[in-house]
Amino acid sequence: MWIALVGGGVSAIASMAVGAGIPGGLLFLYMAPLPLLLVGLSLGASTVLVAGFAGIMVSGLLGGVLSAGMYAIVNAFPAWLVTRQMLSKRIGLEGAEQWRSLGPAIAWLSVMAAVFLIAGSLTVGDGKLGAEAAVTAFLSDAINAISPDLTDDMRLVFVELLVPLYPGVVGASWVLMLVINAALAQKILRNAKRNIRPSPTLATLKLPHWTSWALVGGATTALLGAGELEYISRNLTIVLATPFFFLGLAVVHYAADHVTFPGSLLAFFYFVLLVLFVSGWALLVVGIGMIEQWAGLRVRFSGPSNISGDE
Repeated sequence: MWIALVGGGVSAIASMAVGAGIPGGLLFLYMAPLPLLLVGLSLGASTVLVAGFAGIMVSGLLGGVLSAGMYAIVNAFPAWLVTRQMLSKRIGLEGAEQWRSLGPAIAWLSVMAAVFLIAGSLTVGDGKLGAEAAVTAFLSDAINAISPDLTDDMRLVFVELLVPLYPGVVGASWVLMLVINAALAQKILRNAKRNIRPSPTLATLKLPHWTSWALVGGATTALLGAGELEYISRNLTIVLATPFFFLGLAVVHYAADHVTFPGSLLAFFYFVLLVLFVSGWALLVVGIGMIEQWAGLRVRFSGPSNISGDE
């Protein structure tokens, strides 16, 4: 029990590092779910509730009710959701236990991010500003605080570049960091021989069928909408496309397993992905994921028996 309490406290303090001005605070903020996931994936999903409650209490004591609420929404509940999904299993056709992958958890995390985006868009500026105008004002102030020496023209260029996709990228990054933290926690526990389940393989990840319809709905609204509706829907589409980015990576890993030098292929792929991420390479990976969801690329490679499903 004390391990869960300590883990929750450490997680809460890490989540407040940026506001406290701690050097490297952004890294601590990104890694805030890690202590919760370490606790949950080694001791069980119920311990995440204890750790999460401890984190909420610490956040409340240090930052007030708003900080406690944000911690619960951004870190505690998602960590419990991911842990519960990763530690669930079912009995296969031949009576063998099958551990579930992160597919459905990633899908639901994306839905959570979409709900946050919609709620934020409806409440931002107390109705005085629209979502796009509020994001513009926020980014202008943030860039001015980070780089006060920039000219007004340069700041305007950066703001105009970031505003169109900023909320969606933030939501997608939140999902991405949670998945990275889960993978890191599992790796640490496996090396320490404290893991409850074997590590899931990305190559076998599958998404629930409804994820494709959610993405199609968001994209259609973005194409047909105008003004604020178009802006919100465009960013919702980015968030709802995040699961397909992981599914695209799953296809790449699955294909790499069937070549002579899989490590070299994956190293080259991720190098190109990092270098060309902003230029549209990530969109290509999302496209591969969408084709996989609709056409079953991995099944065409080697048959359905090699892919474990997550419905």
